[in-house]
Amino acid sequence: MSVYRSPPPQPADIVTYRHGNKLVYVKPAENYELALDIAQKEFEELSHVSRDCIGFAVMSTVGKGERCPIRISESAWPSAVTRLLRGEIIDVYIRLDPRSESKEFPPPQYLEVPKVTVSFPEKPSLSKSSGSSKSIGTGTRSTPSSRSNSPSHRTENRRSWFGSITR
Repeated sequence: MSVYRSPPPQPADIVTYRHGNKLVYVKPAENYELALDIAQKEFEELSHVSRDCIGFAVMSTVGKGERCPIRISESAWPSAVTRLLRGEIIDVYIRLDPRSESKEFPPPQYLEVPKVTVSFPEKPSLSKSSGSSKSIGTGTRSTPSSRSNSPSHRTENRRSWFGSITR
């Protein structure tokens, strides 16, 4: 029985670095430090950014065909780059420096609730009429038969939240 093996793919001789909406073809860097050098040289806006704050990622298809970015760590750089296709895009991005985050972004400041003194007018006193428990405005007791049915009790037509009649 014959076993057919395909040769391993040739490492890419050129890849694309993308930062924001700018693209540039570069030779794949052999190591992470060299990749940082290339990124800072090719994208002027990265020249003053701390090297610890620059990251690299590639888009990959995972799960049920969903595309998501996968960060390339320094330790995985050589292996990841050898598996890239010719011209494949490596996203170059700026990540927050965890060491400076607490200095640059202090904890949120919350507004204090002002203390307001409000005086309400006194309620008029209600007089009780002969000890019966009649309701105040009508002079009669409210009974289930005296109340009108709510729209939810009707079986013929029901109203939706939008006010249209549904059957």
